[in-house]
Amino acid sequence: MPFRLTGFSIFLLVLFLLPWLVLIGLGGYWLWLHDCLYQAIGLLTANSLLGYALLKWRQSRAKPLLTEPFSIPADANWPDQGRLAFDGLQPIIDAWQDEADLFVSADKLLRLSNQVLTTVARQFHAESKYPILEFPLPYLLRLVVLVCEDLQREVLDKIPGSHAVSIGDFYRAKDALSTLKTGFSFLNVGGWLLNPAGAALNKARSVLLGRGFVKLGEEISRRLVGVYVKKLGYYAIQLYSGQITLETIVPTEVLTGYSNADFAAAQQPADSPEPLRILLLGQVSSGKSTLLNALFGEIKAAENWLPTTANVTPYVLEREGLQRAIILDSAGYGGLRHAEAVTALQREWAQVDLILLVCHAVQAARQADRQQLDAIRTYFRQNPQRAMPVVIAVASHIDQLRPLREWLPPYNIRQPDNAKAGNIRAVCRAIAAELQLPLECIVPVCMNPVYQYYNIDDGLLPLIYEQLDDIRRVRYLRCLGSQRSNRSWAQWRKQLAALGKLF
Repeated sequence: MPFRLTGFSIFLLVLFLLPWLVLIGLGGYWLWLHDCLYQAIGLLTANSLLGYALLKWRQSRAKPLLTEPFSIPADANWPDQGRLAFDGLQPIIDAWQDEADLFVSADKLLRLSNQVLTTVARQFHAESKYPILEFPLPYLLRLVVLVCEDLQREVLDKIPGSHAVSIGDFYRAKDALSTLKTGFSFLNVGGWLLNPAGAALNKARSVLLGRGFVKLGEEISRRLVGVYVKKLGYYAIQLYSGQITLETIVPTEVLTGYSNADFAAAQQPADSPEPLRILLLGQVSSGKSTLLNALFGEIKAAENWLPTTANVTPYVLEREGLQRAIILDSAGYGGLRHAEAVTALQREWAQVDLILLVCHAVQAARQADRQQLDAIRTYFRQNPQRAMPVVIAVASHIDQLRPLREWLPPYNIRQPDNAKAGNIRAVCRAIAAELQLPLECIVPVCMNPVYQYYNIDDGLLPLIYEQLDDIRRVRYLRCLGSQRSNRSWAQWRKQLAALGKLF
């Protein structure tokens, strides 16, 4: 049977404490008669201050109850709008973290949830009159389940005793505290009458302890507000960016249809997971096929030929440190070109993770390269649910830069110490400026058969390795879009089949 603080129990408590209170009062009276009362008050005050100092020292060295901070990082595979939406959650946390009664007020919790969802939804559906409603119903239910599961895990792992305390316990504790406060108020009145000095010290101690509990409660509430906003925002981004799936799948573990077709065209066995897809772009005779042969270390494509077809030819590349990749050799643009070349290239933009844009170092006419890159950027701005492939510009034919007769690699491109290195750096800077790419994404290479390949293994491949995280993010979003489309059609077929049975 639970203990209940009744009026009778309070009477018994007072009856028990009364002799001790009388003794304290008589002791104080005795001290006053012997002119020792003020000395005693001084000793009690000094003792209390010493206890307070020791308590603060112990508090500074003791580990806090909430030892582990709640950490909700952004997902590495989010599109750019997802990252912007996640950054936009912090002002909401700052505005709500002092609302200590947030989780017991349904109205406040609803307003906070609505603010989080609206902030995220506007990043993805800014043109919609009702951005927050731009999702299918089954995905909302999936969102609720995921948020609740994560909150449960966070509370269980990081709030001591949360698994053993029921909501009813909180209400019973609240009622008991109210009753105790009434009883203690009565005792405090008696204490102030019988022993003013002791009552004052007790009051000071209770205030200090009370503040400690208040601070602990505020800290728990502040952390829960932060984790709730970030968890809800996290899954809202998953929802509005289309990354929530009704089934548990890993998109990159399923081979896309076009990669399967490319494996067949390359006469290579198809396997999972989805390979990285690399597109070789460049003007006619810029050196794409030569670069392809350099990457493979053998002749794969004929060099110095004019394209007569718009086809994009796939090759399967396997190199140490690089996942199995499909390299797509395009026909080239600029000058003479096939009528369907533009359409064929546009089809590949959304199906690759990395673009190697080959630029002839000696030919200054790069307007076609800039137009091609601008068209790609425009396409992905108009399709924000897709991630633009990583672009690396390859400056070919650097051996033909002045002075022509000098070819003594390696060259210090970052800090040129001779005329050749200075000219190579100048070309890289010009390509970066004309194509609006970072200088770090321009790689000078030489593929002249008279010399050995230069800066393929030491420059181009290491730069690809450095960009692998971004390249894999593009591949994830590409595969997710493909799987979502396939599953949407499968769901339509399933529902239509079920509908047909009704008739």
